[in-house]
Amino acid sequence: MTEALLLCDCSLCKCSVEESRSIRLGGQHFCSEACAKGHPSMEPCHGAQDGCHCGTGELAHLFAANH
Repeated sequence: MTEALLLCDCSLCKCSVEESRSIRLGGQHFCSEACAKGHPSMEPCHGAQDGCHCGTGELAHLFAANH
């Protein structure tokens, strides 16, 4: 039986993760520790090879939103 994939709850992340492999925090599911912690040092999640740049891209997104 195949487990359903969940979208990572990081607002900028594009990754999916199996529920059993996700990092759960406050009822949310994350694909990596970096996403779960909110990318405090702008570190990327493990999805960079799939085109996800949520950690490094978050700085650019925040800058654009504030200017």
